[in-house]
Amino acid sequence: MKQLFLSILLVISLIIVGCKSQNKLTNTTQTSSIDQKVDSILALMTLKEKAGQMLNIGLPAVLTGDYWDSRESTVYNSEKFKQLIIDYAVGSIHNTPGYPAEKEGWYEILKKIQDSAMQKTRLGIPVLYGIDNIHGANYVNGSVMFPHQIAMAATWNTELTKISAEITSYESRAASLPWNFNPNADVALNPLWGRIGESFGEDPYLISEMTLAYLQGSQEKGLQDSTSTAVCLKHFIGYGAGKNGKDRANALIPENSLRQYFLPPFEKAIQNGAKGVMISSNAVNGIPCHINSYYINDILKGELGFKGVVISDFSDVEFLITAHLSAKDKREATKMAVNAGLDMIMNPYDADIVEIIVDLAEKGEIPLSRINDAVTRILRLKYELNLFKVPYNNPKGYTKFASQEHINANYKAASEAITLLKNNNNILPLPSTKKVLVTGYSANSINILNGAWSRSFLGRDTIYNDPSKLTILDAVKKQVGEANVKFVEGTDYLEDINSDKAVEMAKNVDYILVCVGEIPASEKPSDINELDLPQIQQDLIKKLSVLKKPIILVMVQGRPRIIREIEPLVEAIVMAYLPGDEGGRAVSDVIFGKVNPSGKLPYTYPKYSGNILPYYYKRPDIRDINWGYDGFYPQFEFGFGLSYTTFEYSNLIISSENIKASEELKISVNIKNTGNKKGKEVVEVFLKDLVATLSPDSKKLVRFEKIELNPGETKTLNFVLHSKDLANIGVHNKWIIEDGEFEIQVGGNPQNLLKKGFYYQE
Repeated sequence: MKQLFLSILLVISLIIVGCKSQNKLTNTTQTSSIDQKVDSILALMTLKEKAGQMLNIGLPAVLTGDYWDSRESTVYNSEKFKQLIIDYAVGSIHNTPGYPAEKEGWYEILKKIQDSAMQKTRLGIPVLYGIDNIHGANYVNGSVMFPHQIAMAATWNTELTKISAEITSYESRAASLPWNFNPNADVALNPLWGRIGESFGEDPYLISEMTLAYLQGSQEKGLQDSTSTAVCLKHFIGYGAGKNGKDRANALIPENSLRQYFLPPFEKAIQNGAKGVMISSNAVNGIPCHINSYYINDILKGELGFKGVVISDFSDVEFLITAHLSAKDKREATKMAVNAGLDMIMNPYDADIVEIIVDLAEKGEIPLSRINDAVTRILRLKYELNLFKVPYNNPKGYTKFASQEHINANYKAASEAITLLKNNNNILPLPSTKKVLVTGYSANSINILNGAWSRSFLGRDTIYNDPSKLTILDAVKKQVGEANVKFVEGTDYLEDINSDKAVEMAKNVDYILVCVGEIPASEKPSDINELDLPQIQQDLIKKLSVLKKPIILVMVQGRPRIIREIEPLVEAIVMAYLPGDEGGRAVSDVIFGKVNPSGKLPYTYPKYSGNILPYYYKRPDIRDINWGYDGFYPQFEFGFGLSYTTFEYSNLIISSENIKASEELKISVNIKNTGNKKGKEVVEVFLKDLVATLSPDSKKLVRFEKIELNPGETKTLNFVLHSKDLANIGVHNKWIIEDGEFEIQVGGNPQNLLKKGFYYQE
């Protein structure tokens, strides 16, 4: 009966809206079908119903017990459920029931919520469910868990990132989860920031391309497709630039830097149809991002033309009071945030925000036009996701969930991410007939391979691990046979466990594999005060080095940890990042030669904690103590990574040594595999502005392509640059190109690039 009532109301409303619209429409504009539906519902809504749509609560808010209780089953609190889902008709829900439900469990959760929202509320509007499925559908038990974003960036393979997003979307929708709080488009400038592992690194262009690939994999089939999810870009803006490297720390970002480095990844994704944006938890230049109208209203919704939903992060409107000290109470904080452009407030615990918004609107402190704009965006996304017709999905229809096809894609991503940083005398790959000691904190842990956001928020709960997945130790044993492998843990993250035993056991092996790593953590729990690899893990390597046996260092970590003192003591270094649940197999296959490594660093790996610079530093940044310009001290440079074969670059050609505005610059270069193994190479194209009014960067990445070559094979790659590629933000905070000399740099090793100069004239 309720659905019939709604249908009648919709018809009446469409007639009314249609009549009113005739006065507004011109012969060149047409209102879309979805917009008509949105307008029709909006016309029927009370102010309270509109405010309800602007609330995003946490699922535990409608379950029994305290919000943070551990729940082994989903038991609804009938009173809270009725109040929030039915009486307040909340627009959106996030979070998990305290355990990683399987897809069938999620189906039951969503079915209960959506049936109640659509059958027991006046207008029957479905709920928009959002989740942090950031490296695979990590909150759906049994799904594949991909490498974290920093590892995907290390593949320099946009197709792999696109595929990972397609699979993540598929397995999320198998659990009826349509809105993904991902990808992370932050520019990560300080590796002290733990969430660098969830980012695509330090370079705006690489981040832009990877973010776009993830967006395409998630959305390009169309949001009404039952295997697509809407993305929610995060975090707008400057989250990865905290001045002290801590999570949610204040950032200082001049306008020119904001536009040069931080906006481009968001801009590109928005231009290509991103449907959600999450606001950054921190403050920029002392202004909390959640109340920065210039950033949200003027830039995001104005300049960038964003038409999707702008959502707060967890409790961040409340944190305007308790953390930022920018508002005296929740009423003032809500007023500031909504007027600054926030459409949806993640107020996880209760619905008091709804009454506050109603009161503010009734008193004219929030314009009704602002409320209508927010609700329009929310309803539009629900229609685009087809939630009014298909509010949840039967998991039985998703036969590829956790399939071998998906597992293979996951393994391929982990394999291509692994970056070989050192290989003295080509000690790798190791022979599979020798005896190996495997030791170290990350040697025998699935949780460290997966990192945070893995079935649980921190990813430390071992009870949810898939027993079929291999740790590094498991994979090495499978590779060379248990008889050839000895194991001792050696150390915990910060404590010595049995390092002396490791030294004793190492006396009877041929090679030593030391696996170091970080404790799984995200957000505030990932804060650290020192970038050095924990001393106890370094000491293990120092003790083992006395034996003069070859040591292979494997690093399982999202961010680079300083290894300056131990780097000379090891023969090879393998960076695994946070490779996901196929990471153990991938690491072993690289070490023993089944996989030829092809990853390249997506960030600059520092040698000293006091010399943290991105590769696009300004020249004064590297002025050394002798007034020279050699003060850039990376352990390994951005874009660096070795292979088991060798590549030779030659015949770099550019189409002209003089170009003018609007002209293209065509580039070609030959790459030859000069070794004896098939291998993949990332061809990196950098541009250097030699002289500019605003001090130019050392260089900037403008193109890249990953190719595969057989031994002796040569390929010619062609790239085209446009005038926008030459532009930089000038002194008036606008994109400009100044007449003058530029340089093209091409190669796969940042220390050995081919170079060609040209002159640009307006």
